[in-house]
Amino acid sequence: MQPGGSFVVRRRKTGEPTWVFRTDWPPTSLDSDTQIVYVTYNNGELVALDIDTGTVLWRQHVTVAAVPVVPTALTVTDPGRLLIGTSDGRILDCSVG
Repeated sequence: MQPGGSFVVRRRKTGEPTWVFRTDWPPTSLDSDTQIVYVTYNNGELVALDIDTGTVLWRQHVTVAAVPVVPTALTVTDPGRLLIGTSDGRILDCSVG
């Protein structure tokens, strides 16, 4: 994959991009609440983007007991609360913010 070869786009109803967030890793899952877009990547990273601007609010690698895991599914259950499925079959109930 080329640097910046993967991206997340928010579009207006007309189809015109509002913002574009580029990354070097393929996304594995995406969900949002009313303020934040959460994206997981196949390198184990979880990124939170401002829903209006696409600005990175924070980013971190997903770990369980300090061991890296690869997130493969993501669901926002409440604002600041995520369920993350991992490649090793776990379901993580996470509080973020």
